[in-house]
Amino acid sequence: MTDTEDEGALLAEMLALADRLAMSGDALLAGQYGYLRARIAALIELRSFGEAAAA
Repeated sequence: MTDTEDEGALLAEMLALADRLAMSGDALLAGQYGYLRARIAALIELRSFGEAAAA
């Protein structure tokens, strides 16, 4: 695997974990989990723009 593939796999795994945390039902941390998920999704989106520009 290349570094780019490793990063993509890691980000996808992080997003899945953030989704699981968000579904935990913890009312005190729900906002933080949502924020975490949004940040990871933004990283994935930014990464896709970088890949498109490089192609």
